[in-house]
Amino acid sequence: MNDLRAAAAAVVAVRLPGPSLDARSAALLRTMPFAGFTLFAENVASLEAVRELTDALRSCYASGLPPVIAIDQEGGPVVRLHAGVERIPSMMALGAVGDALLAQRVGEQIALDLRRAGVNVNFAPVLDVTVERNNTVIGTRSFGSDPDVVTRLGGALAKGLSCGGIVPTYKHFPGHGSTEIDSHLDLPAIDIDEVTFRSRDLAPFMALLPGAPAVMTAHILLRALDPRRPATLSPHVLTDLLRTQIGFAGVCFTDSLHMQAIVKYIGVVEGAIAALAAGADCVLLTGELDLAVTCVETIVEAVEDGTLSEQRLVQAAARMATLRASLAQPLPLDTPAVHRGVGREAARRAVTLVRGEGGADATACLVISFESVTDQGAEGLRREFPSLVAQAPALLEWRAPLDPEDGVAEQILERLAQTSRRPILLMRRAHIYPAQARVAARVLAAHPDALVVSLREPYDIALFPQARHLLCAYDDGPASIGGLADVLFGGSPPLGRLPVEFAAVR
Repeated sequence: MNDLRAAAAAVVAVRLPGPSLDARSAALLRTMPFAGFTLFAENVASLEAVRELTDALRSCYASGLPPVIAIDQEGGPVVRLHAGVERIPSMMALGAVGDALLAQRVGEQIALDLRRAGVNVNFAPVLDVTVERNNTVIGTRSFGSDPDVVTRLGGALAKGLSCGGIVPTYKHFPGHGSTEIDSHLDLPAIDIDEVTFRSRDLAPFMALLPGAPAVMTAHILLRALDPRRPATLSPHVLTDLLRTQIGFAGVCFTDSLHMQAIVKYIGVVEGAIAALAAGADCVLLTGELDLAVTCVETIVEAVEDGTLSEQRLVQAAARMATLRASLAQPLPLDTPAVHRGVGREAARRAVTLVRGEGGADATACLVISFESVTDQGAEGLRREFPSLVAQAPALLEWRAPLDPEDGVAEQILERLAQTSRRPILLMRRAHIYPAQARVAARVLAAHPDALVVSLREPYDIALFPQARHLLCAYDDGPASIGGLADVLFGGSPPLGRLPVEFAAVR
């Protein structure tokens, strides 16, 4: 392989088609040494299987720099490793706790689990500031609406990752929290003035990126900074702002170029060339490996015809080489946890009492959980929802759809009449699913002593001024359901504080 083609491969990270390294992919990697890999749900059969996969990937690079093996292990709804690791609540739950030392401990535990899996880069923490209440692409992935809190807790979590030997990657630069459209589905446009954006959305990045090892771009059109090009493809954003004004010297990863924000705007391969020219150092491709090979060849052609300067490519490859030379080695699979139980501790401390009382008698309650199979952007496909009944077997439970049809309220009310139990309503984005809010209102009218729990973004609490007892948990994963049970039935006090100022959110 000639030097130019090797440099082109060294700025492309790819996605593998399954949970193991097949012979064809292994043969390709030995002739096309990509910068690295991003692991997704289809690559994860078990912790042990992931470690076998990552060991196999490293063996393909035995004679050179180790590959980046990256993952989205944020906590909350965006995690790829589930079994065999500490389950962590959402970053908004950490925002409700507000404890930087806790955030650092969480980062240290995530790092240990990732190194057990053979991963060396985490695409976290999220530095996006919550601004738009209908933003489901970020939502509870954000620490909250206060840029100072996002900076403090994001920096602490990143410190924990770094201390644990994992490269943290701040995302999504320059800030995705003001969008309503999910960039997995289309290109979001932000129409706010530059002064507001810099003082709010950009502030955590400005504070933390100098000296940081890595950042990930956002596929957003921020008209105040560049009215024509998405941030990922904008020299003004990735070179003038990121490098010159902020002083960032680490590796700039793009978000996946297979997201519709890029596919619809320019196309994957064309987007890779434009991103590199704009100042990105590694383009993430999450489609077929054959397309990644095409992308490498097209990068070479772009340098040869002058579309992409060779100096820019060499600079990007050099930054990737520096990062790869710094990557830590894996830990043994049986390495003991450094902070066992920190996920449930964080979730328990995050539970926020908005009003009323936070305790309940499990033997006298019927849980009504609004839930459905979803497939949403970075969260991916979700089929299973942890049950409070597993934490308190004396409970009874009714599961209703996220967007219930007419007649569901009558069914729930009939069941409540049959059992003579107090309802506990587990709400999931009722501010986005109005039928869910209507059913809950019907239940509250008939049972004013019902306890309402917002399990995702806390905006649901504004929908139920009639609720006497109202809690927020900010996540519905195993750690948060366990922490919620500790508060509802175990006597733990609800210590969290709302991490979102409603007046600051549209």
